[in-house]
Amino acid sequence: MRSRGHTVELTRPNPHPPPLPYEGRGDPAGSRQAMPLHVLTRGTEPAQDREPNTPRPMNRNTPKNFIVRNVFLCAAAILITSCGTATFTKTGSDATIESLRNFELAFIDEFAVPGKKFNAAAFNAKVNEGNAKFQQAIADEKFTARRPVLVDLKGQFDADAAHLRSKASRGKITPALATEMKKDVNKIYDHALGRQT
Repeated sequence: MRSRGHTVELTRPNPHPPPLPYEGRGDPAGSRQAMPLHVLTRGTEPAQDREPNTPRPMNRNTPKNFIVRNVFLCAAAILITSCGTATFTKTGSDATIESLRNFELAFIDEFAVPGKKFNAAAFNAKVNEGNAKFQQAIADEKFTARRPVLVDLKGQFDADAAHLRSKASRGKITPALATEMKKDVNKIYDHALGRQT
């Protein structure tokens, strides 16, 4: 504490040390000049950082993007719908194949009876009924991959009918023959339905 006339001047140490020199950044070492602090607010942003007041022009690819998106959505909808139709058709053709299986098993039960007198007229009528059922199933099949399967099943029916005619007309039907034929028919139809490989 020093006294100069009537004025008393107190000197005490500065609680805040002087700032370190700002070296290498445009200010000479030791300069204590304060740098102005710029606070950016929406109103004070430089022109290039501000959002424009006018709306942006539409991107030239935007209409193309809408068209591509709509085409994609339509294609996806068609694909999903066609898969549902194919599943429905396949289910319908499964029912048709099961119906043909039941017909052929009943045919074997009716004519592969040991000791039963062979009735050629009744046999031929049943074979004609079976041929009509197979032809109708092939014609009505909408699932094109199933048509060859139905054609194969028709060929198998024809072969079974010819074999049964040969055995029955000569009185050579045995219980084992009927059992074996029915077992083969079930195996073939299971394979046609994809239940067995």
